[in-house]
Amino acid sequence: MDDEETRDLDAHLDDPALTSGQKRRLGIFQTVESGVSTRIEAFCEETGAAVTDVAVLIIASSAQGVFFGPAEERGTAVILGERRRLRGFLVSMLPPVPGAPFDPYADLLESAPDRCVRVLILDDESLTVLSYGSFITVELDPARIAQA
Repeated sequence: MDDEETRDLDAHLDDPALTSGQKRRLGIFQTVESGVSTRIEAFCEETGAAVTDVAVLIIASSAQGVFFGPAEERGTAVILGERRRLRGFLVSMLPPVPGAPFDPYADLLESAPDRCVRVLILDDESLTVLSYGSFITVELDPARIAQA
């Protein structure tokens, strides 16, 4: 998704090119989107990480047993970190199928597009990966600010 597309996920939930599973996973992401954005900004400020090197794993309550073992159903879980470290976590916890035609976590090997982060949304059926943004930094020059 490009910057224009990521501004409003609602508009894409009606996209006929998306499968019902993709739409469901985007809906899961929408429930935590504002909190995730806040956490990404805080993470980048605290660690100095470039936003393009941040990745977020959204785990639907239906898939939490894969990572956290059997337990009563919880809400949506969010794991945020540096993209290569998150890839290592995923490979160790949910390894790709031997002989698979592609690496499901390959997107994490490269930085996301400008002002975007990689978001992986997992439910009990599948994984959806997207580039989510835009995180815009506005620098103000105090010498150019109008005085009242």
